Amino acid sequence: MKKIRFYVCRECGNIITATSEAAVSCCGNKLQPLVPRKAEESEKLSVEDIGGELHISSGHPMTKEHYISFAAYVNDDRVMIFKQYPEWGMQFDLPLYRSGRLVWYCTECGLLYQELILTF
Repeated sequence: MKKIRFYVCRECGNIITATSEAAVSCCGNKLQPLVPRKAEESEKLSVEDIGGELHISSGHPMTKEHYISFAAYVNDDRVMIFKQYPEWGMQFDLPLYRSGRLVWYCTECGLLYQELILTF
């Protein structure tokens, strides 16, 4: 799953994933896979252990024009997608995993990621 590709339709906001090369289209447009970039320290999501779960949040703008559309947790054998909405606070709870990658898509900033490595 670490090679998963994310596609987002600019017309309708549809989120599509593929685990290998794929020809993806939506709303009559051919979609290209988004290329993730490593988040700078100031862009990273906040990760807090809340007793058996991880609370993920962000102070990122969530206006109708500029917001995080989705966040995802990706590891070797699973992907969990958490849809986000403009004018809501960007937050979700994730089962406690030791490692993986957090990936999120901002309508202006693009696809970003950060590694999630917990030590107990």
